[in-house]
Amino acid sequence: MKQIIFLVPSLEQARTVADGLIALGVAEEDLHAVADDSKQLDKAHLRKATDVETTELENDLDWGMVAGGSLGLLAGLSVVGGGPAGFIAGGGVVFISSLAGIGLGGWLGVLIGIQTPRGELDKYRNAIAQGQLLMIVELTAEVLPPAFSLIRENCPQALIEVSDHSFDRRLAA
Repeated sequence: MKQIIFLVPSLEQARTVADGLIALGVAEEDLHAVADDSKQLDKAHLRKATDVETTELENDLDWGMVAGGSLGLLAGLSVVGGGPAGFIAGGGVVFISSLAGIGLGGWLGVLIGIQTPRGELDKYRNAIAQGQLLMIVELTAEVLPPAFSLIRENCPQALIEVSDHSFDRRLAA
């Protein structure tokens, strides 16, 4: 999956681009928009970008789970190493402490990630405040060339950024 990010000057152009992308086969749930006034998006029937698209939630959740699981594993191993517990009881302690660490680390990761704005979107804050709309679209590599043409046709001055997703969010969720 690829993710493209670009600015659209007006609501009408955003709706036109969205309709064109849907005609190319991009699912409507893969089109997201960020605007200064979210009521504009409701009027144009554009999907508002969620916290997953606009914050570091996903990344911090992953790192929190990794760090928490590692610390839980180490805590479990230290408990087993320090006592006369049997091998099976010790394995259970390690397993339970690892799961608890993953859960706690994931929870803390979400708390941190939900408050951390996505770094790539910071450069668009001024343009959004001036009334432009930021479009975030997830699409396959096959749809990328016609999508570029469509965006250039409707927004000739748009700077289109492409990032690569190593996983499919719908499958990961």
